[in-house]
Amino acid sequence: MRLSLIFFITLITLTQGKAHPDSAKPFFSVGLRSHYGFVILHSQDIRPIGQSFPWGVSLDFSWHYNSKKAFDNCLCFPRLGIATTYWDYDNPEILGQGITSVFFIEPFFGGQHKLNFSFRSGFGLAYANNPYDEVNNPTNLSYSTQLSFALMFGANINFRISNRLTMSLSANYNHISNGGMNEPNKGINYPNVGIGMDYYLQKKSIFKSFRRSDWKTTIENKNKFFLWFFATGKQLSDSEELKRYSTIGIDGRYSRQVSRINAINLGFEYMGDGAHKEEIKRCGKNTDHKKGGILFGNEFLLGKFNFSQQFGIYIYNPYKRDADVFQRYALDLQLTKNLFAGFGLKAHGHVADFLDFRIGIRL
Repeated sequence: MRLSLIFFITLITLTQGKAHPDSAKPFFSVGLRSHYGFVILHSQDIRPIGQSFPWGVSLDFSWHYNSKKAFDNCLCFPRLGIATTYWDYDNPEILGQGITSVFFIEPFFGGQHKLNFSFRSGFGLAYANNPYDEVNNPTNLSYSTQLSFALMFGANINFRISNRLTMSLSANYNHISNGGMNEPNKGINYPNVGIGMDYYLQKKSIFKSFRRSDWKTTIENKNKFFLWFFATGKQLSDSEELKRYSTIGIDGRYSRQVSRINAINLGFEYMGDGAHKEEIKRCGKNTDHKKGGILFGNEFLLGKFNFSQQFGIYIYNPYKRDADVFQRYALDLQLTKNLFAGFGLKAHGHVADFLDFRIGIRL
């Protein structure tokens, strides 16, 4: 799963807290969009689905922030919302139809002008009505549970027709997967183009021009050190639907802030994979199920939220079950000054390995 599509650049708006002298109430809008795309055949295992061209219709409800404080956080006007989409995957015998409902964030750049652009990314749930079945649908290796996770990323060109009405053209990338919780789980990857309209309920939904402030004067320390503990349960095979094997690990990280909303990081990960341990036991092999690697990447600093993307290389991986390189994605929330919690996803190429729950401390 290529999850570089996730770009949570403005969740900071959720943590604006008490009213600020220059704050303003967000504009509420309702949107309607249509989508048309194609399924990427990213693996030989999903060749049976052939060339499929999904289409969809979505209904959006969103809040568009327009205060000076929101602008200072990202030099943009962020919008938060929920998009619910009906999808027909153009392959009723194998893929069927589905519904996705995602929470999205969408920073608007140049929002004070009639013509502007924005980036939308979202995470949520997906329902699909024709999952893998050993007897009735054995060729659907894309998803094996009716309920899965949905991820999306898109770029938009927006044109304000009036104070209340905006038109948009978009290019999006969508992914559906159960995060390795059930097998088979090749996922559905489908880019699409879309056209839509947004209607603002306020009479004068106008965004002001603000002067940017110096981000360096607002931070205490550019350099930070973290220690994370993560855990999850993994399925060994699709024949053991209810059986999960514990996977736990630790993650150490050094992070240095380099801009208003960005930091670069370097770290390590060491974990024990319970599913691999059981697999090794059943095969009668004499090798270690633990693995460790080094990681580096980027973080989007979003107030109390932090979205990180990392590329990793195993330096200890005796059981060569997976590739020697991997990706890590995590969305974390600051609970106290030095305590954090969140969710992470680990993937090898286009295939998700697992979703985990994580607790972290700042050292």
